[in-house]
Amino acid sequence: MTRNRVAALPLILGIGAAILAPPAHASDAVTYEVVSERISTVGVEYVDQTGRKLLRSVPLPWRLDVTLDDAKGPTGPGAQLRADWRPTARPSLWVIVRIYSNGRLLCQSTLDVGNATCYGNTPHIS
Repeated sequence: MTRNRVAALPLILGIGAAILAPPAHASDAVTYEVVSERISTVGVEYVDQTGRKLLRSVPLPWRLDVTLDDAKGPTGPGAQLRADWRPTARPSLWVIVRIYSNGRLLCQSTLDVGNATCYGNTPHIS
């Protein structure tokens, strides 16, 4: 009888921990977008559930859908997008970066200086 109680204890504790643990979920559908009428390729840096990603020589327009726990979360796990075209940057060679969360525009930045960023926790439309 004591053996059965000892064997049941880890099972009871495991079930209790599973019930009390907060559910793990990614709740925000995030769309990253980079567009330009005159720049054909850029370097793109973005965040997905596994962390920061860097892509080189990405043809424009570029769009990617990811899922994040909190698009408006802090820098690190929150939505982030950067486009880098500094080697070919010139005045009037505009690039637009955008972050959408659950279909709503969170951030848009339009620049011609060669490096544009958007952050989900810093809504900005320019």
